[in-house]
Amino acid sequence: VSALNFHRWLKNKMIIDPSLLSADALDMLIQEYCLRDWGVNEIESPLETRAEQVLKAIKQGLLVIQYSEDDESAHIMSAETLGLG
Repeated sequence: VSALNFHRWLKNKMIIDPSLLSADALDMLIQEYCLRDWGVNEIESPLETRAEQVLKAIKQGLLVIQYSEDDESAHIMSAETLGLG
């Protein structure tokens, strides 16, 4: 992806501070991220364990919550992927 196309892509997206979300909203985003990226097959209580790891990564700034105006939705993304890490 060229720098110009990346800039256009980021133009309609913003990073949301997790402290601005309700606990339920943050939990739903974390669960969606865990299921999207890992599924539930590898460990005995995967969702709880992975949710803790994801929350820790959000607090450390390794993962961020990105809101897209284009599709009016939020997702957890790698800060590095977005050029923020």
